Amino acid sequence: MKDDFLKITGHNELASFLGLTYQALAKIIYKTDDAYKYHQFQIPKKNGGHRQIASPAKKLKAIQVKLKDVFYEIYPTKPAAHGFANKKSIVTNAEQHLDKKSIFNIDLSDFFGSIHFGRIRNLFKSSPFNFNNTVSTILAQICCFNNALPQGAPTSPILSNMIAWKLDSQLQHLAKITNCTYTRYADDISFSFTCNKWRLPEEIVIIRDNEGSPGNALTHIIEDNGFNINYEKVRLCSNLSRMEVTGLTVNEFPNVRRQYVRQLSSMLNAWRKYGYELAEKEFNEKYDLRHRASEKPKSYLYVIKGKLSFLRSVRSGRDPLFNKLAVQFNDLVEDEYKFKLLKITDPEQNAIDALWVIEACYDDENGEVVSPQGSAFQLKDVGIVTCAHVVSERGAIFNNLEAFKYSDPTIKYKISVDRICPHRDVAICSIIISGEMSPPEICIEKSAKPVEMQEDVKLLGFPAYAPGHGHFMVDSKVAKLYVQSAVNKFEIDSQIREGNSGGPIINKASMVTGIALEGARKEAGNNGCLMISEIDQVMSSDEYKI
Repeated sequence: MKDDFLKITGHNELASFLGLTYQALAKIIYKTDDAYKYHQFQIPKKNGGHRQIASPAKKLKAIQVKLKDVFYEIYPTKPAAHGFANKKSIVTNAEQHLDKKSIFNIDLSDFFGSIHFGRIRNLFKSSPFNFNNTVSTILAQICCFNNALPQGAPTSPILSNMIAWKLDSQLQHLAKITNCTYTRYADDISFSFTCNKWRLPEEIVIIRDNEGSPGNALTHIIEDNGFNINYEKVRLCSNLSRMEVTGLTVNEFPNVRRQYVRQLSSMLNAWRKYGYELAEKEFNEKYDLRHRASEKPKSYLYVIKGKLSFLRSVRSGRDPLFNKLAVQFNDLVEDEYKFKLLKITDPEQNAIDALWVIEACYDDENGEVVSPQGSAFQLKDVGIVTCAHVVSERGAIFNNLEAFKYSDPTIKYKISVDRICPHRDVAICSIIISGEMSPPEICIEKSAKPVEMQEDVKLLGFPAYAPGHGHFMVDSKVAKLYVQSAVNKFEIDSQIREGNSGGPIINKASMVTGIALEGARKEAGNNGCLMISEIDQVMSSDEYKI
């Protein structure tokens, strides 16, 4: 489809590609009154005001859908662009900004409206399209309404990413030279930083009266690309407060607001308490006042199911909170609407029971007491396995190391490091037995099978652990096998977050196939894992003994 489209040189060929005669295409574009081309309405914005939506009529929409599909084939999205991109979402956008000290968010004003007819026509006249003036003009007339990209047309999202290609390139470069992270989700731009507030790069953010405003370099790039900053939606947040990116909190992990969960729980409770009809009636009359394409009230069932599906996409299908609410939903609906829940198998439960939380305690360079934590697991015939950087810093092993089970953090055991290999970033520990203590001895076995590309695995551990938190388990796949400094490693396609270092990667048989090292934002550059076979080298050589 892509090759046929790019070969088009005239209006008849274009119409034929779209499955029409030129007369039929011209009637839709030129002879149909605007009132019949688009259905226009407004929807309220979260922070006040209204968003103008223009939804194309059936025949025009069918043409735009076909064009949208071929546009996605032709134009790859920039890595920093997460809106309207395949296999990307607000979750992937938020994940790029985890473990940062501050986040700077800005919105672009009238994003779709600022992409006018001339910009779209010039887009089609340039590479990779290279269409002549006639074809470019017809395509622009198909995709534009009232001289701009209409918000509501199937083609507008991908075309907006094409127009913003240069913007993304320049802002990615700006982020690179200032050592920060940049992403864009439609009109929502985010920069995040690992430095403290008073060392932020002035090219991007300037601090005035303790508030952040866009720097000159950032402003110039945005305006030079034909966009404008909405200064009412400029936000600088630090990790001492709630940090948000595209509506998700990113202080510890991508998460919805508490209000979202409370509302969802309240809706389920109303259904149970008052019955479906009364709960749906109250929801439509009191709480959901947004525009509806039809005059029919919204289905309460589908609203709740949609909210639960979104919660699952953000927190994963194995999240305890999602499962708790999904069970309540399943009890209220027929089988065809029930969520298929992921149940923990006995071997998986054994792997979970073999997990440990490792906690160090030491004075930092400012004399303040810090207690970093990491993940670990009991490996059969080896000991408690974790990462070297969890139990040491710059080659020095921490003096006060303790391990405990997440199910009872009040019972802590002193541990010693028996073997350590900083090069592989792995350490083998054991519990220091004293008195009549009998620590748990549940262990996982090491897999004898080599890791394979695209193999289904699970990541276990305790990212951003706090008392009361449970274990973390996420389904993943092996994305890459590689050797780094003569050490065998592999990469998974899930984010390894801070605190998950040292956690096991288990295969379908719930046997250990690797050890989580550091996430993509660390120096390793990817979500790297140590192959479990590397443990044999550490156990067999006396040079790693303490």
